[in-house]
Amino acid sequence: MKALDRITSDRHNSTRSKISLSSGNQRVIKMTTQIRGFFRRTMIGGTTGIAGYSAYRVNTDPLHLFWDLDHTILCSVSPLPKRDENRDESPFRFAPSLRYFDQIDDDFPFNPQIPTPNTRTYFRPGAQLTIWLCSFFATNHVYTAAQRTYTDNILHQLDPDRKLFKIVIHRDDYPQIVKQGKDLTIGTSRMERAILFDDRTSNFKPQNYQNGVGVLPFTPNRVEECLSGNWRAYFEELGEMSRLLSIAVLGLVHWSGDARKAVMNANNGYHSGE
Repeated sequence: MKALDRITSDRHNSTRSKISLSSGNQRVIKMTTQIRGFFRRTMIGGTTGIAGYSAYRVNTDPLHLFWDLDHTILCSVSPLPKRDENRDESPFRFAPSLRYFDQIDDDFPFNPQIPTPNTRTYFRPGAQLTIWLCSFFATNHVYTAAQRTYTDNILHQLDPDRKLFKIVIHRDDYPQIVKQGKDLTIGTSRMERAILFDDRTSNFKPQNYQNGVGVLPFTPNRVEECLSGNWRAYFEELGEMSRLLSIAVLGLVHWSGDARKAVMNANNGYHSGE
């Protein structure tokens, strides 16, 4: 009889424990659901707020992004390389490809009677996509120390409809670019809303290096690495363009409204590059 009472008591206690455990689980589940809901509402609200603030900035106070050409978004090689870009060295070869075009660069010797291209221009991986994305929230400009003919050749390929870039500045109109650097006041009076992307940080001098973002140079050696099947080099170039895009976005939404604060540390204190 005592054994039966003990069994009955054990079952009762076990049932009570299960009920207690079930109630505890329900409280934990309810609390977890509430926490998840809080974070979901916070994230949605934060995202909506950032999007709304970004839209406000785009419409009322857009960024002005000035893009250098050579070794920033492209690389030109003269004379024409011997490499045949369309020839695959092996049926099993899988290597990155670069968009390019051939042109006449009149800074180098050429025969005007036989207009044969003397230069091959390669676009940096991700450059065209980055500039296109930036066009949705900023005003893009070209700022180059190259001559007009060379710049026109590039824009014919990069922006044939002339929709990506508003102002094009080259050395034919502003020869002082070559020795004095790139004065952004030629393109805008709003220095707090201007960013210059350039591989030569010496070009940042007119604005005391406050508006310039130093870009890792896209050189002929980097072109050759990409074309030789070096995927790491290719993705590093994509990463560099992604970095520039992120800096532009931060410059747009910075709470102070001053894009220079968003790019303050972009050059890691290095301002003497050529």
